[in-house]
Amino acid sequence: MAKNDNGDASWRQAVASVGLALAIPSMIAIPALIGWYLDNRYGTAPMWLIIWLVAGLISAAFDIYKLMKRFGQLK
Repeated sequence: MAKNDNGDASWRQAVASVGLALAIPSMIAIPALIGWYLDNRYGTAPMWLIIWLVAGLISAAFDIYKLMKRFGQLK
């Protein structure tokens, strides 16, 4: 079966999109859980939860930006 350049590119984009769809929740949830743990341990609720949640949101947004730039969605 002959390889199609467009088909290969679309598969790469699909795999990257699925990877991003799985990575985004973990990029947000893991820092939020770390913040929740720190708040419960030191009694500082909700300070660390908010700080780590914002850090997770920023990292997710940056990762989405890099992926969109890689696939030519942004110039």
